[in-house]
Amino acid sequence: MSAKSFKFTIKRLRELPTPINGRDTYHDTQQHGLQLRVTPTGTKSFAVRKKIDGKPVRATLGTFPLMTIDQARTEAAKAVANLVVGNNPNEVKRASRLRGVTLSKCRDDYWKARSRADNTVKAYNLTVDVYLKDWKDSPLKDITRNMVAARHRKIAKTEPVAANNVMRHLRAFINFAIGEYETKDGKPIILDNPVRRISHNRQWSPEVRKQTIIRDGDLPTFFVGTQALRETAEGDVNAPAHVVADYLEMILLNGLRRDDAFCLEWGQIELDTATYHPVIHKKKKEVVSLPIPKYILAILKRRFKHRMNEFVFPGRYGHGRYDDPRTMINWVKDYAGINFTSHDLRRTFLTASSDLDVSDYVIKRLGTHSIEGDVTGGYIRLSAERMREPAQKVEDLILKKARKKSMANVVALPNSSRKKVK
Repeated sequence: MSAKSFKFTIKRLRELPTPINGRDTYHDTQQHGLQLRVTPTGTKSFAVRKKIDGKPVRATLGTFPLMTIDQARTEAAKAVANLVVGNNPNEVKRASRLRGVTLSKCRDDYWKARSRADNTVKAYNLTVDVYLKDWKDSPLKDITRNMVAARHRKIAKTEPVAANNVMRHLRAFINFAIGEYETKDGKPIILDNPVRRISHNRQWSPEVRKQTIIRDGDLPTFFVGTQALRETAEGDVNAPAHVVADYLEMILLNGLRRDDAFCLEWGQIELDTATYHPVIHKKKKEVVSLPIPKYILAILKRRFKHRMNEFVFPGRYGHGRYDDPRTMINWVKDYAGINFTSHDLRRTFLTASSDLDVSDYVIKRLGTHSIEGDVTGGYIRLSAERMREPAQKVEDLILKKARKKSMANVVALPNSSRKKVK
């Protein structure tokens, strides 16, 4: 009889030596297939091993001495019987584990498999951590249609748009789970998305698209505010005040989304040809080529001369990209006495574009909207050169309304009398 094959007894198992590395495996001569595996840390685990279709299968039963020898033999006999008929206990455990996948675990797996913009990740995480925090540790299978409908109604009482967004995010997580978690036979562990109840009940809250823009009469004041903010940087082009002032004027004059602007890198910009290639629609990683009109070109040339890293709008101290302009925007709002958001500037650009005799497809592309989904738009190829004249017309129109006749005052003018914004 092999030194590693013997009848398991408490005394023999307790006296087993601890291996220096690897695992030592011992076999019980009383119960076929029962093993005891010892690790370098001294952990002793019962396992059962049997060949199925010529392939060895091992399943862990429990640790000694928490599991007794008699219990191990009983469980080993059951496991061997299951293996003989093709029921792998490892697959059974895996399926049981997947059926218990929580919302929090699904969220983590979702981000490992999906690429999203930072703001999207923040919004989805807010859904789980704030609005559904009491569901975080709940198995997805336990989230019912009635629970979803009730939670939507509760949130919608005070935050109707947020209620819709929460359910959209939850729907995305559960749709991911339906495709991600399955049995060994390829059948989904989760069969139904409970968020369907919101549509079935026609429960979605009405949403009204915002229409706010910078009014023509406020455009001069807006530029006074951005220049005043810029001057607080005292000539430091990479100071947050200067970075945000340039950013605000740029998105007003080219209509970029906030994240698309802050993600701009110098490798996407051709100053010599006055062309840039922002990445839009982060899901599709779509890159578009757009012309750079004169006022924005002056801003970019100055920024390039004093660049700190690969980003057009660098973060503080040159760390990464700039991310949160709210403090600086509030400064401009207070100084100029007007209320606006980054997206209001984008809407102002698109509104100015529609005031001109410009093709709808050109407006869409200048505003970085995709035209691929449009049957006709799918056949249209708009080059940067073809859009250069319309882009310049839009910039000229906005600057005219703002009573800015030249690009001279985009240059930072140090002003020691103005308090620096930090």
